[in-house]
Amino acid sequence: MSVHKSYLPAVLALSLGAPAATFAQKMDKDQKKWLEDVKPIMLPDEEKTYKDLKDKSERDEFQKIFWARRDPDLETPANEYEPEYQSAKTAADAKYRIGGTPGSQTDCGRIVLLLGEPDEVKKIPGEGPAARRSAETWTFRDRQGLKFKDGQVDIDVDENCALPQGARMGEQLARVAEGRIAQPNIGYKKGADGKLVKLVDQLPKPTPVMALLKTPRQDFAGSATAALFLRSPGGASYIAGLAKADPNTVTVEDAGGKKTAKVVVGVQAKDEAGKTISTSERDANADVAADGSAIVSWGMALKPGKYTLNVGVLDPKSSKGTVISQKVDVPDFGSDELTITPLLVLREVAEGAGTPQDAMAAFTLGNTRFLPNFANVFKPEESVSVIAALYNAPSKADTGKPSFTYSYSIAKDGKTIAETEPFTSESAQETPSVGPVPLAKYGPGKYAVKLKVKDNVGGKDYTMEAPFEVR
Repeated sequence: MSVHKSYLPAVLALSLGAPAATFAQKMDKDQKKWLEDVKPIMLPDEEKTYKDLKDKSERDEFQKIFWARRDPDLETPANEYEPEYQSAKTAADAKYRIGGTPGSQTDCGRIVLLLGEPDEVKKIPGEGPAARRSAETWTFRDRQGLKFKDGQVDIDVDENCALPQGARMGEQLARVAEGRIAQPNIGYKKGADGKLVKLVDQLPKPTPVMALLKTPRQDFAGSATAALFLRSPGGASYIAGLAKADPNTVTVEDAGGKKTAKVVVGVQAKDEAGKTISTSERDANADVAADGSAIVSWGMALKPGKYTLNVGVLDPKSSKGTVISQKVDVPDFGSDELTITPLLVLREVAEGAGTPQDAMAAFTLGNTRFLPNFANVFKPEESVSVIAALYNAPSKADTGKPSFTYSYSIAKDGKTIAETEPFTSESAQETPSVGPVPLAKYGPGKYAVKLKVKDNVGGKDYTMEAPFEVR
């Protein structure tokens, strides 16, 4: 059993709709002004996408999508955040103006637009000619939706309203800007014509599966699991899982000797207050198992936090459907500390993207398909592969390079029966994987696969474990 990292490009290339670069026409005056106006809250990938768009109509559509991604409640007719931002920007332009530079284009302005006004301001004594303003230390304490280490953070700004050279505060502000994305499932996706998918086509619609999620029912029995957790662009996490309709409950068709069930799968995420945060749906050809059960994948992007996920499976032929609810805690993979995703246990890793209607389409990343089994149950004739993603490995002070060592093991009844040799990496991000491991020699029973990680910089040990069964 050996460790591999061959899936690294596929996983780290995960993108929810970021288009390829194109030769763009020049922006007009209004488009340039809009870009300057929103730059304090714009993500680097968004800026690149906007500049790469071909024509005015696409940039106009981009602007609609940009604000919709930051709309805290898509069910209300107005975007509550946009006028709030514009008002704060006008105030920052006046209060923090430096010479001919509007305040919103200074570091002071960006900080205030992202964090609000500081809770405390202390002037920093200095020598030299009198400046229009003094260097200051700004103190920010925890506020709604934003927590700081030790409950507060201090930020120094100089007399020109600039952050200190070499400070990491710029990176931290970029993460705060990511936190403004309230609707990560809305994105800058390209359609078949190579142009942006319009916002109106990305918004939730009153479809039958959305009606099912709004008024849940259980016309037949089913179950659901969350399996894949990955960091995605914009500070969100991508989650994918499987839904299972019990045997002989949905309409089954025979296509070329393979049994499938055409269903619609929808997902609704509610926060701890019970508010609907995001929804998604797709038509899918569910895989039908030997016992007649139908299995289909679902996926969506969510910000870090705790949610109730409602997964709906609808049989469009019979109009019968079921909704399965589960609690999900979405980790923050954008923190300053080394983080590891839950282990993804697979029967196969296949090349080729497939189609959006494939049963396992939610597990397709780039040109690679990760194929799981429901509840990690495998047959003796199958093999098992395991993969995780590791983020934010700390770097050594002298070399600037990370260093960590990892290994996998498989245990049965608490006893290790197979183990890999340790592998050392110097990457800030890594996807440690193992397999395929043939299961014929392991025999029926319940097993546990464990990933051990040693942070050679901070001296910390991490473990991640997942069960699987052979039957």
